[in-house]
Amino acid sequence: MGTGIVSILLYNFPYPATWLQRLGIVIYAFNVVLFVCISMLTIFRYVVWKGLFTAVNTHVLTGMFWGCLPMGFATIVNMTAFVLAPIDHSWARLALGLWWIDVIMSIFVNFGMIFMIFTRQSQNWETLSAAWLLPIVASVVAAASGGVVGDALAPYDPALARSTLIVSYIVWGTGVPLAGFIITLWIARTAIIGIPKPAALCSMFLPLGPCGQGSFGILIIGKTVRTLAYDLSTPLANDDSQSALRTADVAWGFGILVGLILWGLGLCWYILGHAVIFDHLYRKDGLFLSRAKFSVGMWALTFPLGVFTTASYQLAIDLHSEAFRVIGAFQAVQVTVYWLYVFALTTYKFCDRSLFVAPEVEQYLEHETKRWESRVVTAITV
Repeated sequence: MGTGIVSILLYNFPYPATWLQRLGIVIYAFNVVLFVCISMLTIFRYVVWKGLFTAVNTHVLTGMFWGCLPMGFATIVNMTAFVLAPIDHSWARLALGLWWIDVIMSIFVNFGMIFMIFTRQSQNWETLSAAWLLPIVASVVAAASGGVVGDALAPYDPALARSTLIVSYIVWGTGVPLAGFIITLWIARTAIIGIPKPAALCSMFLPLGPCGQGSFGILIIGKTVRTLAYDLSTPLANDDSQSALRTADVAWGFGILVGLILWGLGLCWYILGHAVIFDHLYRKDGLFLSRAKFSVGMWALTFPLGVFTTASYQLAIDLHSEAFRVIGAFQAVQVTVYWLYVFALTTYKFCDRSLFVAPEVEQYLEHETKRWESRVVTAITV
């Protein structure tokens, strides 16, 4: 997720430069390799260890991270639409096919984890965390990705782009309102119990995800609806030409209005997240960002801030605003610096084998068995 969003930010930097676009493409290619490798290792993990899949889904925290799978994949879909779709229509159709895979995964993870919270997990105020947002934000990211894919597809197949946008609005609705409910619970939990433990302190930035990507999503979808109606004469609904143009104007205007409101809400979490980190550094732990204190939770410094930056990018375009352009450029540099920091320390922690933490394993540690070992034991017993 973090690596993918950096590739998007560099490729679409508000002050474009050829070297930045090339760097974004290089990171995009690296991100594809990274995604494939991690996905294969994840599949291998669940194939080898019997009962681990159930343990993950019933744990009060770790199951939430399934949302990272479709969100990471969405960054690849978006870069495919940005980089390759303008070359040939077949790449745009590939982006559409990949997007549908992402939508299916996102909806399944979103609804599936809510179902698990209701029926299989034992949650309380202590266990409630900002990580609850991860499976829900997957839908928000998929909806925004649909706007990107629809925009890339529009010159080649306006009717197919229209269908993509309709689905994107629906998927947006399955994510942003639910995320608002979770953020409300998260505010109450933090006010009552306090900020997260140091290892999870950067999760204060997670509410930026639905705010930033929700803003970008509704902006890019509305913009593409207007492009279809005005430039390609393909209305969102089956209306006469004048009604179609009015509908497109409403979609575009509604997108800007809601996008600005969500960006403002995101600004709240952007400031609060940094304030909490600086307060912790000043009052409790000046070495919080040191190598010894690093944890994988610090990846929350990248993707949430990154998608908030994409909203700044899009507002700069839609409003012709130099202020949002400057803000977006500053945030992009900030996210890139954060990414370099967490990527470097992740690599270090990976090499010294202190990176991985799997609290879900404790639920079935006594019954931990490799699948083929269980078969061998059974055969020997017989």
